[in-house]
Amino acid sequence: MTRKKNSETITENIFRTFYGASTFIEKSAIPSAYGFTSKRGTDYAGYPDFFRLEENYCIVVEAKATDHIAAQKEVQYYIVNNKVCKDVIGIAISGQSTENIKITYYLKVKGKTEISVFPQENTFMSLSAIKKQYTKTKYGESVTTEALIAVLKGLNKRFNNENKIRDTDRSLFFSGLMIALKNNNFRSTYKNIQAPSKQEVASTKATVLEAHNLNKAILEAITTELESKINNLSKEFSWRDKFSFIKNVDYTLEEYKKIIGIIEEKIFYPFQNEEKQDILGRAYKIFLSRAGKVDNKNIILTPDHIKELMVRLARLSVNDVVLDTCAGSGGFLMEAMETMIALANGDESTIAQIKETQLIGFEIDSVLFALACSNMFLHGDGRTNLLYRSSLLDETQGGIVNNNDKELLDFIKGMKPTKCIINPPYENNNPIKFTIQALNYLEPGGKLVIIMPTPTLTHNQGSLTEKVLSMAKLEYVIKMPNKLFSEQKRTVNTSIFGFTKTPHIQSDDVLFYNLEDDGFISIQHKGRIDKNGRWQGIEDTIIDVIFNSKEIPGVCQKKKIYKNGILNCAGIQARRNSSYQMVKISTLFDVNKGTLASESNIDGDFPFITASEEWKTHNEYAHDTEAIVYAVSAAGSLGRSHYVNGKFIASNLCLVLTDRKNPKYPIDLQFYNCYFASIRKQIVSDLSDGTSKLTISPDMFKEYYIDYIPIDEQKKFIKTKLKSFLTLQDQYKKAQEKLSKDISNIAE
Repeated sequence: MTRKKNSETITENIFRTFYGASTFIEKSAIPSAYGFTSKRGTDYAGYPDFFRLEENYCIVVEAKATDHIAAQKEVQYYIVNNKVCKDVIGIAISGQSTENIKITYYLKVKGKTEISVFPQENTFMSLSAIKKQYTKTKYGESVTTEALIAVLKGLNKRFNNENKIRDTDRSLFFSGLMIALKNNNFRSTYKNIQAPSKQEVASTKATVLEAHNLNKAILEAITTELESKINNLSKEFSWRDKFSFIKNVDYTLEEYKKIIGIIEEKIFYPFQNEEKQDILGRAYKIFLSRAGKVDNKNIILTPDHIKELMVRLARLSVNDVVLDTCAGSGGFLMEAMETMIALANGDESTIAQIKETQLIGFEIDSVLFALACSNMFLHGDGRTNLLYRSSLLDETQGGIVNNNDKELLDFIKGMKPTKCIINPPYENNNPIKFTIQALNYLEPGGKLVIIMPTPTLTHNQGSLTEKVLSMAKLEYVIKMPNKLFSEQKRTVNTSIFGFTKTPHIQSDDVLFYNLEDDGFISIQHKGRIDKNGRWQGIEDTIIDVIFNSKEIPGVCQKKKIYKNGILNCAGIQARRNSSYQMVKISTLFDVNKGTLASESNIDGDFPFITASEEWKTHNEYAHDTEAIVYAVSAAGSLGRSHYVNGKFIASNLCLVLTDRKNPKYPIDLQFYNCYFASIRKQIVSDLSDGTSKLTISPDMFKEYYIDYIPIDEQKKFIKTKLKSFLTLQDQYKKAQEKLSKDISNIAE
């Protein structure tokens, strides 16, 4: 039996089979102009076995039958000895079958002497994988959040210098340059674009900018890349018109090209390796900010880590159709697209289906819509079903002549959305409207994950909330930290609500999770960051708890939101053997607002009760009664209560609660002052609202359900518990006074 002879031809055929016979130029056809020289060190030409020219680099390949060291040595020779004015990737390959193949990948960057080695070895990489690894090796693994913020802030300073780019145009300008860089022709030619010639200048009376030709090239690249894929149910949208301000950008060519170069090197190329980042959303927050404050208070962008959490909570499958009815810069849709593409395991037809038919987004703000489309384009597209219009079918569409809400509803329902992930605008009671509309769009059994003000359901506890619950089961409520939006100079009491489109039954449990601390801390000039790497563990715990319906003492618990047919959206505490009745605060108390501004104190004989712990005085009184004064409009003191009996006046930041003398529910005001103090944290969490300063609505407060404790138990508490507490409090006060006096004696 003759032994099969090892042959380089076998190795070369294995290479050809993987990449295709015509993908690479064979040795005999490589042009001499590329300047490869003989590996024997003579002046004669020499050629690698295979060659391929790409936009930014070329690939040289050297194959050996079994001697891999020789293949490595020779390919490195060709990497160095050539006249190709690009970066060079080298592939050394040896072996006689796919089972024993050996492969090594190298990179030499133009102008540098060192040769880098790719981490992959002994496995074939597709051309797209080679390109991605080339970008990683040359430009770094990805854009870190910290590095990205630093670059964006640096660009913002350049844009702000002499107000070259208006603050309202900066995010679009940045996105336009990112899109232009996606255009191969622009990327390869922008550095060589010159100022208009004397003939061009002489042909017009208008002022001609030095950057005229570069501005024109940018606009052409943008429109070339984005001109298609606007859904015909959108309002009319012109990319050229949206970016037309670029025609008047008047940087010098040197400065302009430097800006584009920074974006290309520091963001564009590294961005290819970390496409999940909502770079344009982050840029929007930075460029549209003054001292960190976004001008439009109605736009609150979701932090990246909460975006990721909400998409995980939606529990996406590869077949889901994801809807965002207020898409903003497209962050949720991008995160969803990346998640589903990962689940597709490289199946190109499934990936194409995801991008074309499984992502739907609405956005009414023209800048955010442009950013959402741009973001989706930069992330591999998915713009087909982005609509430039409101998703609320019964409002804001009156100005459209050919408006057809039924056609739009049929279109969305025809796409059969199964998951909706949204962060709606918070003003004008929009969250409940978006909740109802989203549920209308969803398929039966579909899931809605929405972040909105915590009191939304409580605020609408009448017909609107009950309409929601007739359509969908409330599965969980995850209370967010109040500092969540502090980068945008917002203090908002928000929660993530999870709904499933099937009616909520009164006996259903709801899992309430209190995320007081997400692990992020505020660092000057860096914003809120996960400095100590705690978030991943916190997020995994949340997912485990929600998916497996677990309870953790002090963190999360199951509660019902109905008791005896009464709806309490904040959840009813599960107490063993509890027969206490839940009643509205207005059932027990007459509630009126205080009358005096807090700073209007005057030395006088009557207590002036404000939201602060210490009482002031005034020379007039407005009440002569027993009452509880409850703070509803003073951020740091929100929910503080004071018991008073006699003549007093109260701040207009507070409510005055007096006994309604309801014969069915007799009360002791001292007891309920203690009761309110004990549930202060819960009331503030359930009811506080606002986008810059948290307050409690008097109307919502009056409608809030609390326990009615039988009067005998109230009096027993006062006699046995409060009396001893007040005694200790009096002793403490006297001890404080004595301590102060003793210190004064020492100081004299």
